[in-house]
Amino acid sequence: MRKSMFCLILFLFALNSCIREESIPKFHEVSMPEMRKLDSLFEQYIHENVIQGTVALVAKDGKIIYHRAHGYANIEEGRPQQTRDIFRLASMTKQITSVAAMILYDEGKFRLDDPVGKYLPEFAEMDIVDSYNLEDSTYAGHPAENQITIRQLFTHSSGIGYGFQDENLMALIEKAGITEGFEQRDIRLEDNINALASIPLIHEPGLRFTYGLNMDVLGRLVEIWSGQSLDAFFHERIFEPLGMNDTWFYLPDNQQTRLVDVYMSTGNGVDISPEPYLYPVKGSKTYFSGGADLSSTAYDYYLFCQMMLNGGELNGVRILKPETVRLMTQTQLETGDYDMGLGFSFLSEKTNTADARSAGSY
Repeated sequence: MRKSMFCLILFLFALNSCIREESIPKFHEVSMPEMRKLDSLFEQYIHENVIQGTVALVAKDGKIIYHRAHGYANIEEGRPQQTRDIFRLASMTKQITSVAAMILYDEGKFRLDDPVGKYLPEFAEMDIVDSYNLEDSTYAGHPAENQITIRQLFTHSSGIGYGFQDENLMALIEKAGITEGFEQRDIRLEDNINALASIPLIHEPGLRFTYGLNMDVLGRLVEIWSGQSLDAFFHERIFEPLGMNDTWFYLPDNQQTRLVDVYMSTGNGVDISPEPYLYPVKGSKTYFSGGADLSSTAYDYYLFCQMMLNGGELNGVRILKPETVRLMTQTQLETGDYDMGLGFSFLSEKTNTADARSAGSY
């Protein structure tokens, strides 16, 4: 299956910015009808108050052909959006955590079907929930028949869920003091993952796809296998080699004015959304969420995407073996709507129903 060598990165929402414009890379912008349509689309969204600003980057065959900002960084102050603004990546952090783990897979630190309990004994014996009691935040359950495997973390089939999708599960998560990211409290990844092991799984490991805190667990495994914090490993093995100089869990003091404000579409326009989105610049700055907490620019994330499209290499720097990238973007689990690889979802010939993307896009 041919992978599409076409990369489009959009960071919607808004921003606060004091940008180093001299650091914008030189590229060959083309003026084709499709690019003009992008300009018109973004301007329409902004005019209709669907969004207040956006940064878009398009690359084709390894060359950036479109990198523009539209709208306002801050509506109230009338500051224009700029291409070097920093956005919260939220769940686009997950793909970076997946690559970090597969770097260590290439080094023989684990096998995909190893049980998680081999490295995190707290997960060796898990319960499956049968019923919840919201009155006292307890549950009834039974022991799982199988252990969670590392492959199941990559494919979100472990039975670990997200509380924001289920009020019953959220009651247990809050009772145990577990964070799902966007965290300002003084919490460490190790302690959070240990607490996660104390609550039940939603279903038997491997039974089906369930979106959840799998990548936070995988991030903790990266720490165990590497002997480094997730933050240090990301910077040493991914960000610095690729030149991703504007990607952080917590922004340096001199870069905080570049972080975008978060706006929400209300139906009557866009309103600024305060908590909990202060985490990259406020609070203890101690929690490294493998599933949610990085912040970056469109250009930095393009570098990461291009490395994957190049088979694990960029500008002479190899991050992953080509066969590892192929493994990550092959079917490991079918969900019905799309296939799951290792940390990436993708469109197969069977699941490709989107006119704008070809089979093999991930």
